[in-house]
Order: sequence, then structure tokens, then C-alpha cells
Amino acid sequence: MSELFGNNAAQMMKKNVMKEDFGWEVPVESVPLPSRGVIYSPDSTIYNRETIPIKAMTARDEDILSSQAYIKEGTVISELIKSCVTDKSFNIDDLILGDRNALMISVRITGYGADYNVISTCKNCSHKNNVTVMLSDLKINRLTINPTEEGKNEFEFTLPVTKKSVTFKFLSMRDDKDRTAEQAMLKTATGESITSFLRHSILSIDGIKDKNKIRHFVNNMPAFDSKELRKFIRENEPGMDMGANYICEKCSFNNEFEVPMSSEFFWPST
Repeated sequence: MSELFGNNAAQMMKKNVMKEDFGWEVPVESVPLPSRGVIYSPDSTIYNRETIPIKAMTARDEDILSSQAYIKEGTVISELIKSCVTDKSFNIDDLILGDRNALMISVRITGYGADYNVISTCKNCSHKNNVTVMLSDLKINRLTINPTEEGKNEFEFTLPVTKKSVTFKFLSMRDDKDRTAEQAMLKTATGESITSFLRHSILSIDGIKDKNKIRHFVNNMPAFDSKELRKFIRENEPGMDMGANYICEKCSFNNEFEVPMSSEFFWPST
């Protein structure tokens, strides 16, 4: 019986059942990369890539979203993106977070549509508004600064107080996982969010690349240097512009807000 089942499964794998028997295929579309691929290694297949193809979410992909193992590991989103990206020639974890977010939003649109319902508190009267964000209207923030070298995720910034020359990178999915794991191990998820971000972003300070020395500098750098470096990284990081606005239904105040990643994003209630 198991042998017969295995043979049938193998035969079905060789034919496109959805197309040949049901007359329908899972749609595939190309997602623009905010980085345009210019910061990836020339040895990578995503170097200088403008787009990455994804297939629409399926019921099988919903199984990933509900996987308790992935939820516990904190890998649900990366596993979902990995499943939906049709080009398997590169490692998803190599993507910077901005490119990951572009893929994540596109995957969500293919699965549950562009409508994203959130609750936002009015800044003027504190009324809680039910807001529908159109994910398809979100703008792309393209990379506008040049890396220190073509094909490298490495950029320069001069700290305003200490005048030190810093080289930094935009965090990748792998970096983000490492940072999260480190914070969980040290139980400092909230206590060291700023220094943790800087430690993982900074590659060198005045040419010094020793991680322990960078850690020491980060812990003792002037707050204004820290603030300006983080601001520069935030303003220049390629990714999705998550800003939106709405008119309060109670006081008619025009609210500008950052679109939150609530449970409705991949688990819409309607």
C-alpha cells in the first residue's frame, strides 16, 4: 500500500496537476528589491537584482504560519518567505531586513489581499480608530547612498562629537536572528536594544574591527553620536515606507502613524 502511494505521489510530482487537471496555476509575480541588489556580493545570484519572483500563498503555506515549532523558534516569517520565493539559488537569510520586508508584504498581499486592518489611537483625542491600510499603496525607500565598495554592504558615517569614522552595514535576516538569540540568552531584550543594534551594525571604528573594542566604544560613546548614527542608518536603509495617515472619526484630526505589525498582518480575522 505504501509503495503504491509512493508511486502515485511520484507520478503526480512529475505532472502539473493544478494546470492539467484543474486548469489553474499558482500565480507568480516579481517583487522589487529596495536595495536593487547592489549591496550583495558579486558571487551571489541576487547581486544587482532588481526583483525577486514569488508565488502566491497557498493553503500549504498557511500550515507554516500555524506551525508551533516555527512559532517557538521565531522563524515563521523566514520559513514563509522561503516557501514562497521561487528562486532557490540564494539563502533567504542573506537578505537585508528592508528587502525581506518588501517580500513579506508582497507575500501577505498574495495570500490575504492588500487590506490590513489595524487599531490606532488618535494623537489629538485618544479615540481608538479602526483603520484599513492598503499595503499595495506603501512606497519603497530605495537605496540612495553609495557603499564603500561595489557589491559590499558597507557604508561610512563620521560621528559628530568624537569625529570617528564608522563603517556600518544594514542588518540582514541572519544578523537579526543572531541579535535576537543573543538578547534572549542574556535576557536583555529591552535593556540593551540600542547598544545591541549598534554592536551588530558597526563593522569598524577608525579602522578598528576588533569586536570587543567596538563593544567597549559603543557602550561609552556619546549619546549624541549614538543618536545621529542610528538616525543616519534609519533614514538611509532601503526598505518599505511604513508611514500612513488617517482622519480621526471622532475629532477629524489628521493622524500620521507607523503601520504596526499586529497579529492581523498574517492572521486576519476577516
